[in-house]
Amino acid sequence: MAFIPVPGVVQVELIYQWDSQTVETVLHYDADDPIDSTEYAAMGAQLVTLWNANLKGAISTPVTLTQIKFTDLSADIGPVLNYSTGLPLVGTLTGPSLPNNCALVITKRTPLRGRSYRGRIYHPGLGEADVTANAVAAARVTALLTAYGALRTFTAGAKNYYMCVVSRYTDNAPRVTGIATRVNGFTTDGMVDSQRRRLPGRGR
Repeated sequence: MAFIPVPGVVQVELIYQWDSQTVETVLHYDADDPIDSTEYAAMGAQLVTLWNANLKGAISTPVTLTQIKFTDLSADIGPVLNYSTGLPLVGTLTGPSLPNNCALVITKRTPLRGRSYRGRIYHPGLGEADVTANAVAAARVTALLTAYGALRTFTAGAKNYYMCVVSRYTDNAPRVTGIATRVNGFTTDGMVDSQRRRLPGRGR
């Protein structure tokens, strides 16, 4: 499959270890001018700070953030950085966690409609105490929407970075060049969903 470039966009992978399984949350960011690979370390430092302040308390203790990987999507051969300063950080949500595949799906919204302009975050590390039947507690849902909102746009160094939704296909056909649309908010139905690749032995 031919590589589809997305100019000006950096892929950011939050990489966790959970029950000897590698679990990832993949995000994408752009900026008002091209992002140079020398700026990845500043982005990494700020994301570690934001994760520690906003997400750590909503992720169960068996889940550990071990590194953040940055990949330039402008070309098939480009800069990569595995950032680990200040890591690992362990989730601080105490009590039993739900199985690895259980996640709260948070939908990334943009000003445009259609599949090319929506994305998903599968939040890992839900605790049993936060779920009744299949519903995540309203307080936890609100806290998570706020937490990911803190990651939606941030400043690192002298530059502002913006989370975006990347689309490489339209009507099931590959685009020549991918497009990126900035996220302007998040929604969720508050129900537990499944990411089967996170089950032990299924993913990486």
